[in-house]
Formats: sequence, C-alpha cells, structure tokens
Amino acid sequence: MLDHKIFPKIDLNTYHKEAVLKDGTKILLRPMVPEDQEALYEFFKAVPEEEARYLRDDVKSRLLIESWAKNLDYERTLPILALKDHIIIADATIHRRQFGWKWHLGTVRIFVHNDYRNLGLGELMVDELARIAYGLGIEKLILEIPDTNTAVINTFTKAGFHRAAVIPNMVKDRQNMPVDLAVMMKDIKPPLDESYDYDF
Repeated sequence: MLDHKIFPKIDLNTYHKEAVLKDGTKILLRPMVPEDQEALYEFFKAVPEEEARYLRDDVKSRLLIESWAKNLDYERTLPILALKDHIIIADATIHRRQFGWKWHLGTVRIFVHNDYRNLGLGELMVDELARIAYGLGIEKLILEIPDTNTAVINTFTKAGFHRAAVIPNMVKDRQNMPVDLAVMMKDIKPPLDESYDYDF
C-alpha cells in the first residue's frame, strides 16, 4: 500500500483536469468510463490506415473497443481521455502490474487525433501521465514504439524520455512487415524530493 504522506492520494474516479492548448482550445482530461465505448470507437475509426498499421492493437475493431469498455480496471490499465465538447480527441494509457519484478514500471501509449497535433496536446498528456504515475508510486515509465515514428518520439523526448534501446525487426505491422522497435524510458522524480511541485 502506498504511503500517502509521500505520494499524493489520487481518486481516479473523480479525477478531471481542464487544460488549454496552444491555439486556445479548451479541453478536459479524465479517465475513460464504460459509457465512452462508442465515442472511443469513432475516435479510432478515424485513424488513417497508414498510421493504424503500426499500432500495437487493431483499434478499428469494435469488439476490441467493447472489451476495453467492459473490462476497465484502473489498477492494471488506466486510460486517460482528452475531450473537446464531449468529443474524444486523444487517448493515453498507463499499463502496469501489481506484482512481480515489474510492479514499479508503467508502460505508456498515446494517440492524438490528427486535427489536434502540433498544439501541445501530446506533450501535455505525456506530462500528465508522468504526474499521475508519480502519485501511483510508479518509478519508471516505458514507451515501446516503431522507430520510424519520429513525431511521437520527439514528443516523448521533449517530455523527458530518453531512447534506451532500438531492437531491430522486433515487431511486425498490420502488413506483416518487420519493424524496428524503439524503447524509451523516463525516471519519475524520487518520492522524497520535496522540491517536486505536484498538484492534483
């Protein structure tokens, strides 16, 4: 159990955060709930095929999105949505284990709608995942991404991630072609660092 004298207590069931993008667009960040199923499906359905081929999961599958909505478990997978006027414009997740030698790690994924790129949304959400991870007691965040996705790599680099490794031909895209996998990592601030400004 986390010592909340060290880690700020987070109630994920009530967590909401408003933010403003570079162009003045106001957005809301909050965890996904089961009622988001159809909106999330519509969000991923709009992903261009050229980008979808490199994603870990077949996000255009309605059955997959239904499964995510029906089996929400914030202890294992925490999806944070960005919404503008109740429409999903980005999805970011932290995946973690409660036991074993990787209990202190969180694996992150993020996807931003094409219309809202280059507005600081990706970097904002990565920063927010790091803030949440700190409150959950996660010590390191990990990103696994095709090494060709320079835009996302640049976003995570700006957010303090470093490239730990590149593994040749580690994964295959939707067309069954081998792809080099970049592994990026970010150390979360030590829990006893009182200078770390953390405010939920």
